[in-house]
Amino acid sequence: MSKEFSFSAIIKEGIGGGAYVEIPFDVKSEFGKSRVKVLAHIDGIEYRGSLIKMKTTCHILGILKEIRGSLEKTIGDTVQIDLREDTFPRIVEIPGDVQLALQNNPEIEEYFHSLAYTHKREYVSWINSAKKDATRAARLVKMMELLYKSYKSK
Repeated sequence: MSKEFSFSAIIKEGIGGGAYVEIPFDVKSEFGKSRVKVLAHIDGIEYRGSLIKMKTTCHILGILKEIRGSLEKTIGDTVQIDLREDTFPRIVEIPGDVQLALQNNPEIEEYFHSLAYTHKREYVSWINSAKKDATRAARLVKMMELLYKSYKSK
């Protein structure tokens, strides 16, 4: 059974409009490694992320804009964090229209599946958050363009 940690933390402003909380313990000594995948609950909202150092003095946990919006919290507000190491496989459910677009472009499909869980999740979340069919279709085209550009530049 993995260790569980609970603490209160202040949401801090990250780069480019992002936000994070500082981890109040030594991650490397607790987990034996520097980058740790975690299952966190932020004021009760489940989030799968990683404890990382990003030019910060300590490890941090990012707080997604979507989560901050759901909690109606912003920079300077306090949140309750409960977390433990996440040892379960990270699988992104790919919607049918996205899967079809990828299948029609085998090189891009292979590239997409090679991406980190977080990147795949962000693409799918962006597509799924469209409120209109036309917006969803436009985002799907844009996603394929972005993937193609990224694939060609690697």
